[in-house]
Amino acid sequence: MKFTLMLCLGFTLLSHASYPQENRIHDLAFLVGNWEVQEDNKENGWWEKSERTIQYALDSTYLQLDAKAISSSGKERVYRWYIHYNSKEEQFEMVSIFSNWHKIQLDILSWEAQTRTLTIQNKANSEEFHERLGQLVFNKDFSTYVWTGENKYGDPKDPSIWKYVEKGTRKEE
Repeated sequence: MKFTLMLCLGFTLLSHASYPQENRIHDLAFLVGNWEVQEDNKENGWWEKSERTIQYALDSTYLQLDAKAISSSGKERVYRWYIHYNSKEEQFEMVSIFSNWHKIQLDILSWEAQTRTLTIQNKANSEEFHERLGQLVFNKDFSTYVWTGENKYGDPKDPSIWKYVEKGTRKEE
């Protein structure tokens, strides 16, 4: 009886330990689907249009975003993002990989359900100065969002700043 109780307790603890991992990524289920996106940098007269597909990956413990984009200058690129809930750090993390950029980008995501705001901020990187901060604000039915943000590069005392506004619309299937 004692062994059976301990075994049941062990399975219960084990199942609860792994449950938040799977459960928390589902907090961002509204991202799943196909999106049409346009990013604008009005200061530079530049835009980029993307088609993004977001789906669950790796036993539904990650969200995988695949995108194809074309910019106002005619350049094409593809990129992929993986979003994951790190239960040890108790935070969402995103890895971004780009066909046109040499770096892999790491970001921390914070979700505020009351305001439907997803904040993205990069992890500190000692190699080269780069700060990224942006907020996606979703409408009530999660069919559109507006992402305002900026990236800072170069000299930390006098960085180049890339300000953008991105608008996304869920595609009807």
